[in-house]
Parts: sequence; structure tokens; C-alpha cells
Amino acid sequence: MQLLHIEVWVGNEWQRVTRLDGKKDYRPPERGSWDDDLRAELDAFLKVNPETFWVETTAAPHGVLFGSGVPRLFRLVPVR
Repeated sequence: MQLLHIEVWVGNEWQRVTRLDGKKDYRPPERGSWDDDLRAELDAFLKVNPETFWVETTAAPHGVLFGSGVPRLFRLVPVR
């Protein structure tokens, strides 16, 4: 098993998520996490926040607003 990070598609590139902010605040572990744990946390966050939320990434530390009409493309990738 490998440690993983969450990435989100913003603009025209994948960016590593550092914080998900909505009704529930979630900061993925900085050093990564195991597949089942990370997937469960991401799924729980998205269920609580079906419409609008902020995503902070390594490339956009001040955040990007995701609205209800914006595709939410997330993936889990191995820690490099």
C-alpha cells in the first residue's frame, strides 16, 4: 500500500488539495493517508457539501470556489 494525496482539477491542471472548506472543514494529512481513509473522508466531505465550497491547493493557497454547476473532479494519487 502507498500513501496518497487528494488532487482536484482546477483550470487546466491537477493540484494537490491542502484544505476543503464548507459546512465541514477537512485538511488532508500533509504526509498523505491510506486509500480507504482518504476516500472515506473525501466522500463524507462531498456529501455534507453538495453545493458550494472552497478548495485550497498548493497552487492556489487562498482558495478556489467550487459552485454547484462546476464539475468536481477529484483523484487520489501516490505521495511522491
